[in-house]
Amino acid sequence: MVKKSMHRFIFSASLAALISACSIIPKSPELTVYQLPQRETVAQRATSVNEVLRVAIPYSRNYLDTSRIVAVTPEHHLAVMDGIRWEDLGPIVFRDSLIRALRSAGIYRAVINDDTPSGDYSLRSDLQDFQVDHTVRPAEVVISLDANLTNLKNPNEPTNTRSFTARAALAAASNEAVIEAFAEANRQIQTQIIDWLSTQPQAR
Repeated sequence: MVKKSMHRFIFSASLAALISACSIIPKSPELTVYQLPQRETVAQRATSVNEVLRVAIPYSRNYLDTSRIVAVTPEHHLAVMDGIRWEDLGPIVFRDSLIRALRSAGIYRAVINDDTPSGDYSLRSDLQDFQVDHTVRPAEVVISLDANLTNLKNPNEPTNTRSFTARAALAAASNEAVIEAFAEANRQIQTQIIDWLSTQPQAR
C-alpha cells in the first residue's frame, strides 16, 4: 500500500511539474495599438463643388501592407518596430486619415471610400513610403505617394497624376516621438494633396 501511495504521489508531482512548465512557455509580446493622429489641414483654394470623390486604398509593396510600423535600419535593412502597431493595415490607416482631411477641406460635396461604385471622381494611388528612416540622422518618418485622379463620368478625360513626399524628424527616441513624426509627415502630405485637388478643373 505504501509503495502504491508513493507511486501515486510521484506521478501526481510529475504531472503538476509538467503542467507548471507548460504554463511558463513565453507568450507573444503584447503590442500597443496606435491611431494615426489627425492634424488640421487647410486648402489654399478650398472651393466646394457638387461632386463626389471616391478614395481607394493605396496600392503598396508587401512590406508596407501590414499593421506593424515599418523601419529602415542604418544598414538599409527592413524591420518592424518592437511592441507597437497601427490599428489597421498601414495603407488603410493612411487612406482613412486622408478621407477625414478631404472631408474637412470641403473641396467636394462628399468624400467616400472605395467600397461603393458610386462617385464622380476616383483618387487612386501607390504608397511608396510609409516608414521610419534610420539611414539619416536624426531619424525621420517619410511618406511618399504617387496619385492619380480619374473622371468616372467621362472616361475620355485625361487622368491627372502627381507625386508627393513628406518628411518629419523624430524629436526623441521613443514610440510617442515616432507617432508624432508620422502625424506631422501625414499632415504635410495631406496639405499637398488637398492643394493639388483644389486646383483641378472640377474643383474650380
